[in-house]
Amino acid sequence: MLPFYFEVARTAFRRQIVYRWTNFAGLVTNIFFGILFSSVIIALYHARPLAGGYDVKDGLRYTWIVQSLLMVVAPFVWDDLLMTIRTGEVASDLSKPCDWYWYWYSRKCGQSLYYICYRAIPIYLIGALIYHLGLPVTWEPWLAFGVTLTFGIMLGIAYCLLYSLAAFWIVEARAVALWAIVISLYFAGSYIPLYLMPHWLYAIVVWLPFHGFMNLPALAFMGKLSGGALWFEVARQIGWFAVLTLLVRAISAVATRRVITQGG
Repeated sequence: MLPFYFEVARTAFRRQIVYRWTNFAGLVTNIFFGILFSSVIIALYHARPLAGGYDVKDGLRYTWIVQSLLMVVAPFVWDDLLMTIRTGEVASDLSKPCDWYWYWYSRKCGQSLYYICYRAIPIYLIGALIYHLGLPVTWEPWLAFGVTLTFGIMLGIAYCLLYSLAAFWIVEARAVALWAIVISLYFAGSYIPLYLMPHWLYAIVVWLPFHGFMNLPALAFMGKLSGGALWFEVARQIGWFAVLTLLVRAISAVATRRVITQGG
């Protein structure tokens, strides 16, 4: 069965390649917002040399890492599963000789791999060229980044599947998805770097699953995590992945006991 899920992921990857101009438009949009947020960061550090213990180079590097990971970990829209539930096409997915959860999980893995290759890498390289950000010169940050990003992607997929299940009970579930995405982006560090939050709020946010989406991989890439602190964060990511997966499977089991498609 495992080769089947690999094939599903590969097919999803190839399907995304078809939308070249859509990806190009998204790439330009991410770069635009990266430059916009960078201007705000530079203005902030003109007022003070350090903010939250980070200098201006750290702030810029954080901004571009998060921008590059937006579509990889926490995409703005993910309507395909919502629409299959709304239109009743989910009945076809449920009838496939495979696990429904892992089928959709594999599809999203293929999409995330596509966005790593065609969105994340170009965005960060362009930001690095504009603002002279550089890359880690030792292997430890690369290892930490690879591990935390892998589990960050896994968390993001489980979260997307979780809020998409609202479509089983709500006809227009895109409103629920929009709120879920806004909340996740805020607490993942997309709108403001999490290290700029008050200490008491940051202490709460790091225990939320969204911290493991983009903030944690960004800190790992910047070399801010190592040793026991790093592996504690990875363990927290794994714990949240287990919780979200169990939630999705429990709720989907209830939702799919009786699926009524349009027409009966």
